Amino acid sequence: MKLLGLLVEQYLAFAETMAQQQTPMYMKNWLERLDSILELNGRELLTHAGKISHSMAVEKSNIEYKTFKKRLKKQQKEDNLMEIVNDIDRLKKH
Repeated sequence: MKLLGLLVEQYLAFAETMAQQQTPMYMKNWLERLDSILELNGRELLTHAGKISHSMAVEKSNIEYKTFKKRLKKQQKEDNLMEIVNDIDRLKKH
């Protein structure tokens, strides 16, 4: 998220510079400048839009979500066990 914030800052700083200089900018110019800023920061431009179908994207997101839920469930079990162990230790001390 921090990287995204820095990229947005750069883009907005450029926009402010153009406004202060009263340089007219058209949508095509903005798109080109955004691509330039992204490339300057070593980011890959997404030039393959439309090659992944909606159904493929939904399927991939479902798989990733199931994986996430499994990891979350495992973590919750571990947290619960640690809580029980901590409670037992606390009770033993009293």
